[in-house]
Amino acid sequence: MAVINGRVKRYDGTAIDYVLIFKWRDGKCLGKSTPDKAGNWSFEYDANMIVGVTYVADGCEPLSHGPYEFVLNK
Repeated sequence: MAVINGRVKRYDGTAIDYVLIFKWRDGKCLGKSTPDKAGNWSFEYDANMIVGVTYVADGCEPLSHGPYEFVLNK
């Protein structure tokens, strides 16, 4: 398994509502993470998958970005 995490806040410094994690290849949603008050979030997913994230905040247009790929350093 792999873990993707981040920290995101609105322009006013408050945490966003949630983060959607999706498969980069086909856009299928893998799940959702709700940030804590500091904006920190994380999500566990299959290590052989390339993913993207969408940040969602009430009153704001969702922002998606990626791709992110888990790379195991040996």
